[in-house]
Amino acid sequence: MQTSIFRVSVATLMAATAAMFLSCDDDTASLGIRSDADAITSTSTTFKVTSRSVPLGAVTANTSKSYLGLVTDPETDTDIRAEFMAQFHTFEDYSLPSQEQLVLDSDGNLIVDSIEIRLYFTDYYGDSDNPMSLSVYELDREKVLREDWTYYSDIDISEYIPAGAEPLAKKVFTVEDYTLSDSERTNVKHSKNVRIMLPKEYGADILSKAMSNPEYFQDSWHFMHNVCPGFAFRLDGGRGTMLTLDVGALNVFFRYTRNDSIYDAIARFAATPEVIQTTSIHNSDLSDLIERQQPFTYIKSPAAIATEITLPVDEVFANHDNDSISRARLSFQRYNSAEQSAYSLNAPSTLLLVPSDSLDNFFKQRRVANGRTAVTTNITSAYNVYTFSNIANLITSMHQAKKRGMIREGLKESDWKAAHPRWNKATVVPVVVKTVTNQNTNAVSQVSVTHDFSLTSTRLIGGTVPLDLYVIYSSYQ
Repeated sequence: MQTSIFRVSVATLMAATAAMFLSCDDDTASLGIRSDADAITSTSTTFKVTSRSVPLGAVTANTSKSYLGLVTDPETDTDIRAEFMAQFHTFEDYSLPSQEQLVLDSDGNLIVDSIEIRLYFTDYYGDSDNPMSLSVYELDREKVLREDWTYYSDIDISEYIPAGAEPLAKKVFTVEDYTLSDSERTNVKHSKNVRIMLPKEYGADILSKAMSNPEYFQDSWHFMHNVCPGFAFRLDGGRGTMLTLDVGALNVFFRYTRNDSIYDAIARFAATPEVIQTTSIHNSDLSDLIERQQPFTYIKSPAAIATEITLPVDEVFANHDNDSISRARLSFQRYNSAEQSAYSLNAPSTLLLVPSDSLDNFFKQRRVANGRTAVTTNITSAYNVYTFSNIANLITSMHQAKKRGMIREGLKESDWKAAHPRWNKATVVPVVVKTVTNQNTNAVSQVSVTHDFSLTSTRLIGGTVPLDLYVIYSSYQ
C-alpha cells in the first residue's frame, strides 16, 4: 500500500486576496488568514473492495415504457420474458358529437366502423421477420390499477384478468408489418407499431356510455373505473423478439352528421405516463450465474442480476478521524466476452450505486442521485469502464450512520454490525436517468431515476478479483 503526501501553503493560496486588507490596521489585517506555517496536507491510499453478483429480484415497475417479448441472452443462455398491462386515459372533459349526430343503423344502434389498439415502438431486439403472437384481455373492472400503489416487476398479470375471461383479440405480428406496402413501411413518417383489432361491439359500448353518461369522460379516473379499465397484453407464442413500447393508442372509428353531411371521426385514448403502465418480467433460473466463483460479476436487466460491493468503511476512517475524505474513486472495468454476435445484448449505459439497505426505497420513493447516498455514472466507451469518480460522501454517510446507530440502539460496535450485516454494502444497478438543463446556468439536474427495463448485460471485473478504491485525504497541519 503506497501513500503520497503533498503540501500547499495556505498563505500562497490566499495571496490573491491580500489587497483586500491593505487598508486595515495591524490589529485586524491578518484575521481569517493562516500563517505560512499552516498548510493543507493531502495523502492518498488505495484500499481493496470485494464484489459479488446478487439477484436483483422484483423491482419497482415505475417506467414510462412497456416491454413485450421473449428472448434468450446468447451470452448466458437465459430467457427473458416480458408482458404488460396498460391503462388508457382521456383528456379532461373529453366530448364527442351529440347522440343526435351519430350515424345509426336501421335498428337504431350506433355504427362503429372499427376499433383498434396501436402499440408504437422505435426500439426492438431480435429478428424483424420473427413471428410472435399475443392475446389482449380487458382488465378486471373490480380491480382497477391504482395510482397510490407500488407495482413490482414480478406482478402476476393473471390476477388482474377476470376469472375465465376470454381474450378480446389475438394477434400474430412481426417487427416489419408486411400488411403494408413497401412504400408505406419505408416512409419517413411511418411509425412502427403493432395493430390489434378489437370487436366493434366494444367500441359501440364506449360511444354509448359517452352518450348516456358523459361524466364518465370528465377525467381519466372516471374513464378507467366506468368505461375502460385497461388491457393486459400476454404472449401466446414466438421467441426471439422484444419490443420497447413508447406509447399505446385506443382508436374508435365512427361517423356523425353535420349540416346534412356525413363525416368520419376518431375517438382516441392513449396509454402514456399520465396513467399506469406496468411490465411483468420473468427471468429463467439465474442461480448458476450468481453462485459460480468467477473473476467477474454480472449486471443484467431487466430485473435480473446486480453487483454488490463491500466498502472498507472502517479501514478508510482508521486513524483519520480528524481528516476529511476529499475524493474516493472506484472503477468497474468491463470483462469483455471472447464471443460477440449480432444479437449480443448491449452493456447498460448508466449505473447507479446506492447503499443496499436503501435500494428498494430509492426507487419506491422516486428519489434521484444526490451524490451523498446515491451516485450515478455513465460508461466511458473509449476505455470500456464505469468510473464513480467520487463516492467520498457515500462512504462518509455510511460511517456516520454506523456511529449514530450505535448510539441510538445502545450497542457496541461489534454487536451493531452483527445486527446490521449490510451496513457497508452498496449495490450497482442499471438505470435510466432523465435530466433537465437550466437555461440560465446550463446546470443539469436529474428529474427521475428508474430501473432500466431494456435488455442489457455485461460482466465487470471483480468477484474473485478485488477492486481498487483510491482515496485522497485532506487535513490542516
